[in-house]
Amino acid sequence: MYEIRSREEFIRAVRGNEIVLVEFYEPDNRDCQIMYESMREFSKYADRNILFCRVNVRELPDVAKVDDLPTLRVYYKGELIFEQIGVLSTVDLNLKVVRRSIREVFRSHNIDVRV
Repeated sequence: MYEIRSREEFIRAVRGNEIVLVEFYEPDNRDCQIMYESMREFSKYADRNILFCRVNVRELPDVAKVDDLPTLRVYYKGELIFEQIGVLSTVDLNLKVVRRSIREVFRSHNIDVRV
């Protein structure tokens, strides 16, 4: 998983890749840890062309304009197409719901990639 370190890096990642999953997190937050573990597991099975990124909201508050933590956003060709705020109680449950939700969003946009 790629750690975004600046606003410019964030913009390059979102605009320069077809599909980007961005996890907005805060260190030491239990729910953020569940999301991180879910996304780490997700990245093992997802299409290799999907870029998985993280943004530390403490370090990059100008990039991380989110209402709650953790927040997961999916960008397709630079456009936000999916957002999940918060997590479910376990890594496995969260992973199942996120994958299913993203599959449905991809299907509705006619995006044919493995998730």
